[in-house]
Amino acid sequence: MTRLTVCVYDVRSDARRRKLHALLKQYGVPIQKSAFEARLSEAERRRLIARARRLVDEKTDRFVVYVVAASQEAQIACIGEPRPKIVVEEWFVI
Repeated sequence: MTRLTVCVYDVRSDARRRKLHALLKQYGVPIQKSAFEARLSEAERRRLIARARRLVDEKTDRFVVYVVAASQEAQIACIGEPRPKIVVEEWFVI
């Protein structure tokens, strides 16, 4: 089962920030400069966090993952541009 997942970050280094942004684009869509929405399974979430851990300096940066309960997703309010559809291309090699 996948759940709406919101990832936000504050990374001081431009190089680390670019790498983290590129990583998050593999999982979801940007909703702000330092915020992403994704629809992830528990395994995907764990994998993302493990990969992000290698890019974030825990002494100076911050990376936070919020999982939205399915019952709460319908209560998300958005004023202005609609929330982007989460479309992440999946590639299968056969």
